[in-house]
Amino acid sequence: MNPFHKNALLNNLPFVLYRKPNSKSITGWFQKNSRLNTCNELTESCFVFAPFNNTSKIIFLPNECNISNDIEDFTVDFSTYNEYDTEYEFNNNKEKHIQLVTKGIQAINNGLFEKVVLSRTEKVNLNKSQYELYFKRFVKKYPTAFVYWFYHPKVGMWMGATPEQLVKITNKKVETVALAGTQKNTNQNNIIWSNKEQNEQSIVTHFIIDALTPYCENIQKTEPYTFTAGTLLHIKTDISANLKPSANPYQLVQNLHPTPALCGYPKLAAQNFIIENEDYNREFYGGFLGEWNFNNLDYENKTDLFVNLRCMKIENETGILFLGGGINKDSTPESEYNETVNKSKTVKNIL
Repeated sequence: MNPFHKNALLNNLPFVLYRKPNSKSITGWFQKNSRLNTCNELTESCFVFAPFNNTSKIIFLPNECNISNDIEDFTVDFSTYNEYDTEYEFNNNKEKHIQLVTKGIQAINNGLFEKVVLSRTEKVNLNKSQYELYFKRFVKKYPTAFVYWFYHPKVGMWMGATPEQLVKITNKKVETVALAGTQKNTNQNNIIWSNKEQNEQSIVTHFIIDALTPYCENIQKTEPYTFTAGTLLHIKTDISANLKPSANPYQLVQNLHPTPALCGYPKLAAQNFIIENEDYNREFYGGFLGEWNFNNLDYENKTDLFVNLRCMKIENETGILFLGGGINKDSTPESEYNETVNKSKTVKNIL
């Protein structure tokens, strides 16, 4: 892995490092100044870092950045002991999250929406000298995830390993996924998905197809199947389509974001409930990130975006984890809290 990120950190310059799912290549974008680039609509080639709230401005690194590609050739020791591996600083917010989920279920029963994704935060201790080690561990432990390390002096530092594609657009071909439902990865051969989990994933699938329809044709989907994401299992449906000749790709993305997998359904009612009732600002958790209309030396402009989940915001020696779960009429608050605990292990496993 090239040392450019060390120079960027030393000089407070923006950068992002990322490894795409099932790839061995680590790509780096290194901005030449500390300017904060924002926009309301994506038009130029860039690396985008977008917030959950789609009324907020989008942050991007321009393609004038120095861009590098390196083959992953490092080894990582997961057994190295330090005090930060075992001394987590927890927020004692179980009761608060259960109250939030209970309120969400009541809103569903009152007909406000069918599904809402409710989340909480949790703090863990970090070692400032080991940021690079954390990134390398993410890369090694989650080969099927989009793993990233983003820094901007005017935004902050974020790191994560997300299993969920928002959308991929190559020429006129559109690919996306419907991902929902969560269980521990114990024995995939004997996995049984409850009606609650199947219904949750079905809502996501139907929303995505409805969102694609104004902009796409020849929409196709697979049957739902079990997908492994590190220590967790999810239900996944692959969806593909062709972009209509007159369609605006950015409007398609806006129609998809945020999906019911990170927000709810109907989208606007669920998003308003989240903003009004969660006691923190999600910022970039539940947003999206990745390449927009980028030509990576293969003579094709591609858009490759991922949903920002299984992530943490890094503030010096504190990591803020963002942990959510889909709520529908069959949810039980205690189980939903336990699901967020399982999801926290995606990040804690690398610390």
